[in-house]
Amino acid sequence: MRTANNARFLGYLEGTPQAKSVFDRRERWINRWMSDARIRSVFLNLLKQNGGDSNKPTKNSAAWEACVEPLRAQVTSEQLGFNKSDLYRVVPKALVADDSDFQFTWRQRKVELLNHWRTEKALADFWTIELKDSAVRKRARKLHKATNVSDEDFCLLCQELQSWVAEENASRKRQRKPTIPWEALGLRSAENYTDPEDAQRIATIYNGLCGRGRFVSFRKGDPEGNRWLDNEPLYIDWTRENVTWFFQNSGRPESGMPVMRNAHLYFTNGVTWTAVANHVAMKARYQEPCVFDADSMRLTPLPKVFPPLAFLALLNSDLISFIKMKFLKHTQKWEIGDLRQIPLVMPSKQQAARLQELAELALTAKRLEFAGQQPSHDLANAVRKIGDQLDANAPAYLRPPAQPTLLATATDCLELIELAVNWEAEKLYGIEGAGPFDEF
Repeated sequence: MRTANNARFLGYLEGTPQAKSVFDRRERWINRWMSDARIRSVFLNLLKQNGGDSNKPTKNSAAWEACVEPLRAQVTSEQLGFNKSDLYRVVPKALVADDSDFQFTWRQRKVELLNHWRTEKALADFWTIELKDSAVRKRARKLHKATNVSDEDFCLLCQELQSWVAEENASRKRQRKPTIPWEALGLRSAENYTDPEDAQRIATIYNGLCGRGRFVSFRKGDPEGNRWLDNEPLYIDWTRENVTWFFQNSGRPESGMPVMRNAHLYFTNGVTWTAVANHVAMKARYQEPCVFDADSMRLTPLPKVFPPLAFLALLNSDLISFIKMKFLKHTQKWEIGDLRQIPLVMPSKQQAARLQELAELALTAKRLEFAGQQPSHDLANAVRKIGDQLDANAPAYLRPPAQPTLLATATDCLELIELAVNWEAEKLYGIEGAGPFDEF
């Protein structure tokens, strides 16, 4: 998606280096505003309205943030000292949504839709049981006054209502009668409940959060170009009010409007990568459930077809980069069309399990690397076994050098894991020992 106003909706998680940088910039902004009589007057008035202290303007973070958008409406960004990419929000950890927030949103939406379906005049005829009804339709219609409706029955009812509206409208068109508008169903465009296990995610995507938590992870890409995982603590304010605005204005021709693309994939696991990799192997990363930026390339493998972590490991092998560079397109850019042309050998269950295991170890090592922590005993033990296997059986060019085998750092662990990934990729493609495949 594109928010059309990143500064308004995005922020960095408190306690992170990025958040500290925001606090530092706030002090510089305040000094600038206070030195301009016009800006100072407007800002202090707004700060007072929002419960802030004019003697310590940045002490109350929420009050300070509440002033910024109204201030930007009256004073240009240039005058305020904002760059186009400047973010000013800091996200409190207490307001980051967890599973309970998704569950609460779903419960609220479920009650809301049930009440709407039962009282909407345009849907009144749906509840009339007819002899020709199928067993499923009868089951759905019996929910009209049911006290308790299971998630499974709710999804069934949602599907039957949509089918009935389509059937009814087809009949009315033949009779040249007014049809039932889609809005009568009370669903947002693309909001659809088919799987009770997925209902919480769907409800949160299209309706926003309405409980305690309000911020969810947002991914734009990784400017540092990490492999396996990024370290970007960026969050978006996913409240009901904001999400309603996003969807109502998405796709409008006016400039400055949000864009919502592939919303049905929000809050799912996926794989993304750095768009430019000059003379180095592809840098693919695991993307945990989040809302992702429209410019962030991403693939969402079907778990039953190709486990996402196994797919991630394969993309991070030297072999995949070698195939792209030698046989498809020798450029520094990694576009989604490039990946679609790379032939994939489907792994056996055992091969997929091994690739997934290596990816999980790589993610563990990468998290420790970000945190500046030493490898745990479990990680060191697992990676040491990998090193022994490489020494004993891998092609000579995939055997680890002396320094990483000490496993003194998480980076050492990661180096050995990546050698094992390269080895598994070669075995998968039936070209073990034909390398090295490190020419990019």
